[in-house]
Amino acid sequence: MKKILILFLFIAGAISSNAQVKKIDSGKLVKPVINAKVKGQIVVPTTQQTNTTPATNVSMVPPQQTATGMLYTPPSTTTQTPNQPTTTTNSTTTPTALPDMVITNISFSPNTGNTYAVNYTLKNVGTAAVKKGLLSVQSYINGAPAGGGNSTSLTTEINQLLNPGESMNSRNTFGTNGIMVGNAYTFELCVNGMKSNVGTTSETWVGQQFSELNFTNNVIQSSFTIPPPPPAPADIEVTITKIEKSPVDTASFVRIYYTLKNIGETAIPSTASLSLQSRVEDTDNNPSTFLETACCGQATGGDTVNADGIPFTPGNVKELFYDARVAGGANFSTLPKNVLYKFNIQITGAGFTDGNNSNNKSGYNYLLH
Repeated sequence: MKKILILFLFIAGAISSNAQVKKIDSGKLVKPVINAKVKGQIVVPTTQQTNTTPATNVSMVPPQQTATGMLYTPPSTTTQTPNQPTTTTNSTTTPTALPDMVITNISFSPNTGNTYAVNYTLKNVGTAAVKKGLLSVQSYINGAPAGGGNSTSLTTEINQLLNPGESMNSRNTFGTNGIMVGNAYTFELCVNGMKSNVGTTSETWVGQQFSELNFTNNVIQSSFTIPPPPPAPADIEVTITKIEKSPVDTASFVRIYYTLKNIGETAIPSTASLSLQSRVEDTDNNPSTFLETACCGQATGGDTVNADGIPFTPGNVKELFYDARVAGGANFSTLPKNVLYKFNIQITGAGFTDGNNSNNKSGYNYLLH
């Protein structure tokens, strides 16, 4: 029994001298134990942990900012192929070069008793030229169309270009029928087409001749008041009242009675003069009864109207007569008798403006006996 005890103690001593014993302090930390046989070597017991391979190229993304409701989006990175230069794409496109018309310098001037002229300037404030032949305007008075037309006055201007920054002056007339004298109206001038539904929220541009950078600047408005129209110029009206044989020479002359009236609103100046020309035309187109054939008939004489026969004041009427030659005499041929002729007299004025030349001639059919 004594031998067994000694053997047990021997074995226990051997184990304690050759094995490492783990000592745990009160803080449950494992302390190293120095092996007496190995000088200066410290054995550190391993803790229970899992070794992982370090991650590479990790990008840190900040968390969402829930306090303000804003979500952070990391900036995008540019992917670049090795040994290749970085390329960038420019999304900005160059705007198309186009003309852009504006209207300036609008003014008005009387044209006739019931029409006015609107003077204006067109300017190209765009980046491209436009043919002048494409430029036209449309007028409106209180939203109602009041005429318009091309802005070029000469056909040679049609293919000329109005370049960027250039201007051109033009003029159009519009009617004033139905417009009250002295009342103020809104006058509107539009270029490059016209506006439909003018004065309403649905107004649109129609009839455009070319594209522009901006259509909203194609309109100009102005207050327009029609003053009393200027007086109409003097206007001589001639009317043949009757024809008979001349009491001076019944065989060679006929007497033409006629009136002269100033139907204008302006007086004829005292320095003015009037001339009369008399002609006769065949009415049956029978060459055998007409001695001379000309574009305006055969001349039967002419003369200057005496000063006392001129209706100088507006509305004044003068009753006059003239003896026209129908037979014999130098430069005159004798007209066959018993033929229906048309006798004409025409008045020509000098020294004043005649408002209407179409009423300066009058005709009268007369059977020559």
